[in-house]
Amino acid sequence: MINVLIVDDEPFIRQGLLLLIDWESYGFQICGQASNGMQALECIRAMQPDLVISDIKMPEMDGMQLAKTLYEQYNGDIKLILLSGFYEFGYAKQAIKYQVDDYILKPIVKTELVQVLEEFRVAFNARTEEKRFQQKKDRIIMAQHMQSIMLGVAEEDAVTSLQPHYQDVGILRCILIEAEAGPEQGTDWCARVEAWVGKPLPGQILKPFTGDKNAVLLMVTDLMVNREAVTLEQYLTRLHADLSHGQEAAIACYVGKEVHELEALHESYQSCGIMKSLRFFTTCRPIYYFELMDTTLFVNRPGQFEKQLFDGLVKSIEEQQTDELYSHAKAIFQFFLDERIEPGIVRIHLHYLAYTLLDLVNNDTVTPDSGLMESTFLKVNYAMLSMEENIEHLCEFSLMCAEKLKEQQKSNAMGVLAKIEAFIHEHYRENISLKLLGEQFYMNSAYLGQIFKKHFSISFSDYLNQLRIEEAARLLRRTDQRVYEIATMVGYRDSDYFISRFEKLMGETPAQYRKSAHAAYSLD
Repeated sequence: MINVLIVDDEPFIRQGLLLLIDWESYGFQICGQASNGMQALECIRAMQPDLVISDIKMPEMDGMQLAKTLYEQYNGDIKLILLSGFYEFGYAKQAIKYQVDDYILKPIVKTELVQVLEEFRVAFNARTEEKRFQQKKDRIIMAQHMQSIMLGVAEEDAVTSLQPHYQDVGILRCILIEAEAGPEQGTDWCARVEAWVGKPLPGQILKPFTGDKNAVLLMVTDLMVNREAVTLEQYLTRLHADLSHGQEAAIACYVGKEVHELEALHESYQSCGIMKSLRFFTTCRPIYYFELMDTTLFVNRPGQFEKQLFDGLVKSIEEQQTDELYSHAKAIFQFFLDERIEPGIVRIHLHYLAYTLLDLVNNDTVTPDSGLMESTFLKVNYAMLSMEENIEHLCEFSLMCAEKLKEQQKSNAMGVLAKIEAFIHEHYRENISLKLLGEQFYMNSAYLGQIFKKHFSISFSDYLNQLRIEEAARLLRRTDQRVYEIATMVGYRDSDYFISRFEKLMGETPAQYRKSAHAAYSLD
C-alpha cells in the first residue's frame, strides 16, 4: 500500500477526499490528515508518507512553502500533488521547480483524481523497484569490497567506499559463526544474524568465502556493544544463546583478533581460521576468543603411540573389561591434546578406531548394526565438543560394542558348544584338553572353560571324566576285559587314577561294580 497524507485547511474538503474513492482498491491508504503546512511537516516526520496531497492556499504555511520544504529536506523522496481552486501560471512554474508530481483543480473530479493516482502508482512502483535493485546492487558491491579487505587484497577505492560507514568505529572484530551440519541445513544464517543485529552496516554480515551454508561472518564493532551497554563477552553470549534457541545443531563462535582500522580486518579474519583449526585444543567453547587461545603450532604427522592406545581399548572390549573403557578413552584424547596432533590427523585416527570397533563387532556381517551406526560418537564432529564430551561419547560407543560383542559371543557359543560336545563324545578316549579344544575351535581356552561350565553346569574336566566313567561302566557290564584294559580304552593311561575316579563317581571300585552288575543280571 502507498501511504497518503491529506493536507487542507477545510475539513469538508479533507472528508470529501476520503469518501470520493475507495483508496485501498487502487493501492492507497490514508495514513493521516493535516490542516496546514506546519501540521503536515509534523505528520511527515512521524508517519513518513509516500505521497502528500495538499491544498495550495492555507494559513501558517501554504502548499508552495510545503513543496519547497519537502524538496529541500527530503530530496524528492516524498512526492507531492497540489490542489487549487484556479490555475495560475506562477503556481505551475513553482511546482515544476520543486518537483511537484501533479496539479489538480478544484472541485475535484473523481475520474481525474483516479487518473492522477493511477499514473502516480505506476511511477511509484517503478521507482521503488529501481531503488530496491540499486540497494541490492550497492549491498553486493559493498560486500565485495569488505571481502577484499578481509582477504587482504583490497584496493584503495574499496576502503574509501566503506570508510564513511565505519568512521565512528574504534574497535572491530571478525566473528565466524558456524553451525554443525545437521537437520537445520536449510537455515538462512545470514538472515538470522541480520535480524538479530537490526540494521547492519554495509558489508557487516557476509557469507563465508568457502561457500559453507552453515556459517556466517559478522563484523562486531565497539559501537554495537556500547549501544547495548554490555561487555563484548555478554554481547556474544546473548548472540550465541539467541541463535542456538530452537536449533539442534551445536553453534560455535570464533571471535577474531581485535583491530582498530578497517584495513586491518584481514588480520582478524585470518585469526578466525587459526582458531577453527585449533578449536580442539581449548576448553573455552562454544565461544572462542583469539586472545585466550594457545596458538602454538600443532603436529601434522601421525604419532607412534596411538595404536597401542587403540589396541588397549579393543582388548578391554574383547575381554568385557567395561570398567576400564573410560580410562582408555581418556588416554586416547589426552594423547591427542598433549601431542598437539593436527585436527585433520585426529579425525583420521578416530575414523580408523571407529571402523576397527565396527569390524570387531560386525565380524562377517554385511550390514552394520543400525544401533551402533546411530551412535553419537559416529555422528558428531568431535572438534565441536569438549574433551569430556568426546570421552563420554567414545565410552558410550565402546560400551555398545562390548555389549553387542557379548551378545554375539553368547549366540556363537551355543553353536560352537554343540560342535565341541560332539567332538568330545567322538574323541573322549584321546588326550583332549581345553587348550586343544580352543585351538580346534579358534577360541580362548579360558573363555571356553567359562562358557562350557555356564552352559553344562559342570567343568570341562568333570564332564570328560563323567563321560569316560559312564563308558567304562558300560564296558564293565558287557565285557570281560580287564580293568586296566578298560581304563586305557576310555582314555586313562593310569589305571590307579581310573579306579579312584570311578570309585568317586560310582561309589564303588570297578571290580565291585562289575560284581554287583553281574549279580543283578543273574537274579534277573
